[in-house]
Amino acid sequence: MQQFDVKSIIQTSPVAHAQPRDSAKWEVINGMDTAVEFASTAIEDARKKVLGVADVSCLSRYGVKGPNATQWLLERGIAIPTTPNSWTICEQKTLVLRLGSSEFLIEDQLGGSACTRLASDATRVASVYKVPRADAAFIVSGSEALNLFSELCSLDLREKSLATKDLIMTQVAGISATVIRQTLNGEPVYRVWCDGTYGPYMWEVLIEIATELGGGAVGLAQYQNS
Repeated sequence: MQQFDVKSIIQTSPVAHAQPRDSAKWEVINGMDTAVEFASTAIEDARKKVLGVADVSCLSRYGVKGPNATQWLLERGIAIPTTPNSWTICEQKTLVLRLGSSEFLIEDQLGGSACTRLASDATRVASVYKVPRADAAFIVSGSEALNLFSELCSLDLREKSLATKDLIMTQVAGISATVIRQTLNGEPVYRVWCDGTYGPYMWEVLIEIATELGGGAVGLAQYQNS
C-alpha cells in the first residue's frame, strides 16, 4: 500500500474558493496554498492605506480550554492575558487570545513556533482540552476600516473603541467573529477570525465593501516582513 506523508499534503485556504485563482500569485505557507499577491506592490500599498483586506488563514493556530488550561500554558512558557476577552504577545511572534475565562486561541505569526511546540506535547492533563481550530483569518487595514465595521459589525466600534489588548466576540456580516486591533509596521490594523466554513462569504463581503471605499484585496506578501 502506498504511504503518504501527511506533512507533504498541501491544504487549501478556507477563503481560496472566493479568490481569483489565475490573477493572484500563490505560495505554500505553513503547508497551505495562500494568495501572496493580487496586484502590483504600488497598487496594494495604496489599497492598504485606504482599506486593504488580506487572508492570513495560513498562520498556525492552537486552541485549548478547561479549568487547568491557564496553568498548562504557563508551564509551557506561554504568556497569558491577565483578564478575559483580552490578548497578549508571547515570544514576540505569537498572539495569545483569552476567549472568556478559560479558553485560549494561540496563533503564531510568520516565524513563530509556539503552536508547533504545543501540538507536539502529548502530555495528558486533567481538565485541559484541545480545541480544534479551522479559522478563516483576516487583516483589515487602512483609514476606512472603521467605516467598514460600522456597516458590518453588530457592535459600533466607533463608540466601543477597542482598547489596547482588548478583544471582542461579535457578529461581522452576520457571522460570529473575534476582533482585535494590533499594530503592524507601526500602523494600526484589525484582525478578524471566523469559522472557516464562512470564510468565502466573509471574504466576499469584506472585499465588496473595501472596493466600494477605494481599497481591495492585499496579498500576504505585504505582511511577511512584519
